[in-house]
Amino acid sequence: MRTVIKRLLYPVVAIAILGVDAVFASEALVALYNRGNEHYRAGDFDAAISAYERVIAQGLNNGEVYYNLGNAYFKNAQLGRAILSYERALNLMPDDRDVLANLQFANAQKIDRESVDEVNILTRVLQSIFAFFTHDALAVMVCVFVFCVGGVVVCWIFLPVRRLLWGVLLVVFVGGLLGSAAMLAFKAHQHSIPKAIILVNEAIGRSGPGPDFLQVFTLHEGTKVEIERVEGRWLLVRLRSGLGGWIEARALERI
Repeated sequence: MRTVIKRLLYPVVAIAILGVDAVFASEALVALYNRGNEHYRAGDFDAAISAYERVIAQGLNNGEVYYNLGNAYFKNAQLGRAILSYERALNLMPDDRDVLANLQFANAQKIDRESVDEVNILTRVLQSIFAFFTHDALAVMVCVFVFCVGGVVVCWIFLPVRRLLWGVLLVVFVGGLLGSAAMLAFKAHQHSIPKAIILVNEAIGRSGPGPDFLQVFTLHEGTKVEIERVEGRWLLVRLRSGLGGWIEARALERI
């Protein structure tokens, strides 16, 4: 667990969230966060979890807090909630190596191992490229390509003697714009799909929204699913492999 606390971060965030009483509230949140760290170092993981959860409940949804909360849950043998906390930390700090490493280690402790279809080398390369570019990086790329396309169009109009060069550049920049925009749209679509983590030891997936439907699979603590539909207290969830089924809402929590 990280021991260095960025104390200046919390007053700034709290001011934005809490307004007039932010200074006093932020000091209280920092003190509560510090107590959580002290409890963690002392091995009192229940108390650490309680402190971190209270910080979050008071409106300070910060990646560092979720990261430490995940560590405390993991040490307390609550794998599902540890993975849930790491996933929430990753949403706030998508490039953080510590979060990624701890999430990968926690996922390695799960019972469920999804089997996905083998893909060819070209697909793997494209998947790696897609994963490499973050949402923010793609947004910047789209803006840059729009600027470049506009610049080439201006050059095409006012410098006609080099229209072959401008034509080639226009094709390149338009291709880059379409490619980056497509990846950005797909990432935005993926991000919009609600995801959840199984928190119970075993969650039975059924063929319909009710206990009388046929059992189609069993999921275990820590497994990540996508939520497709909600009917009362039942959720239609789907795994990466494409397998889907209905699970009771109490068995999982949204990231």
